[in-house]
Amino acid sequence: MAQVLRLLGSRYVLVLLLLLGIGTVIIIGRALGGPGSPTGVTAGVASAAPTVIASGAEDDSVQAPESPPGPSTSPGATPPQTEATRFLTAWLNHTTVTPDAWYAGMKKYMTSNLAGELAGVDPADVPAARMTGPVTLIDQAADLVQASIPVDSGVVTLRLLATNGRWLVDGVDWTRA
Repeated sequence: MAQVLRLLGSRYVLVLLLLLGIGTVIIIGRALGGPGSPTGVTAGVASAAPTVIASGAEDDSVQAPESPPGPSTSPGATPPQTEATRFLTAWLNHTTVTPDAWYAGMKKYMTSNLAGELAGVDPADVPAARMTGPVTLIDQAADLVQASIPVDSGVVTLRLLATNGRWLVDGVDWTRA
């Protein structure tokens, strides 16, 4: 028994055990971690734009990311911020009307998909009473726009689609402030 303890106390054995331990941790980490991180990802966060390193020579292979095209509808169509305001005004008008009248007031501003989702919804569940700021638009594609509108209890986000030459609300989300 004394010989085993003397052997384990040797510096060489301790170094060997340390290296085996590190190797085991690396092997287990690779097995559980999957493949290495993909290009453009650092510490789990994707890079928003490619990194350009100036070398004195112009390199056409690195390009800035393209922004989505601006929204488009038929010429003369009502702009998306106007449709978003009209829909939200009808959505917020929930205290002095019947559920059927509330739904009918919004229906002309929404897609059939959203109309199906909101059919039968109790207007008493609307978590806001009034708008508190202007509509802010974020272009997602030529036929898709996201509108954010501050209300007295948070922010309402609307997804608008260009459908048959006009903007219609296709999604409603509310975030408490």
